[in-house]
Amino acid sequence: MDWLWLALQESWLGGLVRRSALLYPAANILHVLGVMGFFALVAVMDLALLGALKPVAPRQLVARLRPMALGLFLLVAATGLVLLAPEAAAIAGNPAFLAKGALLLLALANVIANTLALRRSEAAARLTAGLSLLLWLGVAALGRLIAYV
Repeated sequence: MDWLWLALQESWLGGLVRRSALLYPAANILHVLGVMGFFALVAVMDLALLGALKPVAPRQLVARLRPMALGLFLLVAATGLVLLAPEAAAIAGNPAFLAKGALLLLALANVIANTLALRRSEAAARLTAGLSLLLWLGVAALGRLIAYV
């Protein structure tokens, strides 16, 4: 898989980010803002499913907020790719990056589990909501840790 990271690093994107004085900082700011917005939406949806927002109908709230969360997730993924591209080969070996990738896959699998649970069982939906909060916080924390490991 090292070839993939090296290919990204040596791609037009990696070169563009390395040559630009503004692209990396702009992507970094958008990435952080996107993570904040994404997690805010996830937290509201999960807290509603956990019963912390009593006057709100959780399923309807999730249906309304999930498309916005998806849009922010795509922004975070795109800006994350920009941040990764200039040094992808080195970052790919970072233990925090590897742990973040694993936790991200678990968090995405949990989104699928949550979608299925919402159709079947409130108890299962509550379980996936609690897990969601932990997983996405972990993904964000490990993302920040990449710079320091």
